[in-house]
Amino acid sequence: MEAVDSGTVKVMDTVMPNRAVMAQIGYMAQSDALYETLTARENLTLFGQLMSVPKIKLAQMIDYAAGLVDLTSQLDKRVSGYSGGMKRRLSLAIALIQDPQLLILDEPTVGIDPELRQQIWTELNKIKDTGKSMLVTTHVMDEAERCDYLMLIRHGIALAEGTPAALKQQYAVDTIEQVFLKAGRMQDANDGNR
Repeated sequence: MEAVDSGTVKVMDTVMPNRAVMAQIGYMAQSDALYETLTARENLTLFGQLMSVPKIKLAQMIDYAAGLVDLTSQLDKRVSGYSGGMKRRLSLAIALIQDPQLLILDEPTVGIDPELRQQIWTELNKIKDTGKSMLVTTHVMDEAERCDYLMLIRHGIALAEGTPAALKQQYAVDTIEQVFLKAGRMQDANDGNR
């Protein structure tokens, strides 16, 4: 929602800032922003109302989002009693509550057990297959490899970008982590030559 110093920022072909477009974006921050004195259901209801989810659809979206992150049985428990992983799962459910066209996910599965992590990525792929877009930030390279297109950034500088397969081929390595390390060393060498 900040005004840019120069240039143009567009989201979904609309110049930003634009409140109507913001309502079509689901956002999950790296740090959980939850009301701990409320239950998970109350958090989801509050954020759903803030995101203008129609009242008639809100209960259905709460059930969908809670089911996705395996919190259905814990919906009426106060968030203050949740583990760190449960809070991450609730944060993801909140990002999904308004059925957004664009999801921005910052470290979406940090602190989540491997089985649930797989379930979440399966669901994220289903969401992607409906034509919705996702922007994922992560430092976990095997998680980055699950994305369709990558931009590897270090200290604010783009080191490399492309599909995971193309990047591994371009850098003649087997993993995205190796791409990141090799691209970083190449950048360091270039910086040393200046």
